[in-house]
Amino acid sequence: MVIKKNIPKKIIILILLVFFVSFLFSKYFDASQKKQVVASINPPSKDSIIKPLKLNDTVIIKYYKKLKVPVTIKYAKNAIGTILVLPGWNFPDTQWCEKTLLCEKALIMNYNLLFVEMQRSVYLREYYPQTKKEYKNFPTRTWLIDSVLKVLQDKSLIYPKNFNFVVGLSTGGRGAAILGLDYPSYFKAAASLSGDFDPTLQKNDNLMVFSLGPYDKNRKLWEGSDNISRRAKEMKTPIYIGHGQNDKTCPIIQSISFVNELKKQNPNLIVKSNFPKNMGHDYKYWDSEVDSIIAFFNQFK
Repeated sequence: MVIKKNIPKKIIILILLVFFVSFLFSKYFDASQKKQVVASINPPSKDSIIKPLKLNDTVIIKYYKKLKVPVTIKYAKNAIGTILVLPGWNFPDTQWCEKTLLCEKALIMNYNLLFVEMQRSVYLREYYPQTKKEYKNFPTRTWLIDSVLKVLQDKSLIYPKNFNFVVGLSTGGRGAAILGLDYPSYFKAAASLSGDFDPTLQKNDNLMVFSLGPYDKNRKLWEGSDNISRRAKEMKTPIYIGHGQNDKTCPIIQSISFVNELKKQNPNLIVKSNFPKNMGHDYKYWDSEVDSIIAFFNQFK
């Protein structure tokens, strides 16, 4: 009688054990399958979309030679144009969004935002034998236009086509001005904050010395196609130029001199400038210019 009572219990336990093992096996199988799917995606292609950052944000990986260059696009609803946003020398590209209100305000005004991780670029057209080897690893302005802006427009990843603006701070301010100078058909207007435009005003600036070679031995390069002030007569893109008078990093004479050259050589060009007192080379100043820059761009919708 005891055996008869124990048999049903063993059967029940055995059945429960079988179900439990089956359950564990199915979970393990599903998990392993998911891991296999993720692994199969790696590595991405050079121009593949990597991931959405937030709603309507996209990151695309481009390459300058072997250097990985992230490109971030923030999409506005019903976009009226795209603003190319350039960082300072070795600044994170999207730091503009973290430390100023540019992104929030521009998106509200229906501008897409395009960020390119230019890293240590000084926005030369090309590199020269005099350029230090390590400087040649970073993007040129020619690459920025040909391999990023044109490609994204052709693929309709930024729109409407040929309705773009460019803004930059510090070395990116230099980049914004020279892109507006070289590519007037691409940019409706440009804005430069705390930028440098005439390297001959700072002959001991290491960024230019390492990019163009020492001034005394390379005057043609210092006074040539990468000298924005000397080319002021060629400028066709309306430009906003801002610079804090207390800037200890890039002297305000750079912007004052450039504005004077534009007015002298190019009197019909639309130029707006602002040189506030008690402002330096920092995000406090750059954030204070956001409203003025957007208002300036809005004139050219």
